[in-house]
Amino acid sequence: MGQFDFLKISSILKKIIIAVTGLSLFLFLIIHLLGNITLFTGNPPGKDFNQYAHFLESFGILFTLAELGLLAFFLVHLSTALYSNFINTSARESRYAVTSFAGGKSKKTYASQSMVITGVVLMAFLIWHVLQFRLGTYFDTIYLDYNNGEPIRDLYKNVTIEFTNLWVVLGYSVAMAMLSLHLGHGFWSSFQSLGIHGKSFTRITYSISYLLGTIISIGFLIIPIYIYSIN
Repeated sequence: MGQFDFLKISSILKKIIIAVTGLSLFLFLIIHLLGNITLFTGNPPGKDFNQYAHFLESFGILFTLAELGLLAFFLVHLSTALYSNFINTSARESRYAVTSFAGGKSKKTYASQSMVITGVVLMAFLIWHVLQFRLGTYFDTIYLDYNNGEPIRDLYKNVTIEFTNLWVVLGYSVAMAMLSLHLGHGFWSSFQSLGIHGKSFTRITYSISYLLGTIISIGFLIIPIYIYSIN
């Protein structure tokens, strides 16, 4: 196998890794968003959300392994993308002084050109998010009709405290804007990288990609905005 063939296979492999991990994380975001909907249900407020969080944590080591697996997927996704971008940038003999964006059939957009930047920002946001909630202040709450009356974590209280801070809400707003751009380009291009494409299929996935990214981002952003507005 010649060097050119090896480099070609290596490039394809990187694209497949980025696509598979990206689509897996996309699916996780949908599941995570559906779980967060329980923030708006329950009586008293927060009961459903706290019970949902306790249910997940009740899996013990399995839940921890799932979290570590998600973190591994994110790190592999980001590191592979950064490495691929570095290789591509280094391979260019020169750079253009002017960059043009989507025109005609071109799929080049600001979102596609900023995937590395939005990815790094989202990694920083993920660390912040975990420190806030997964490793944040632990409050107890008791529901007499749940967990045999034993206390469980009041994660809802932690969430409401954090989202009464305007700077936190603004920080989440920026992060969700980055997420919308990242998902908008990443969703449809993942299918391209996996070789799943066709004139009609690509047109459909490209058309709904940014819509899905916007819906998911707004879905997450509604939570801090709503909590801030009622406190």
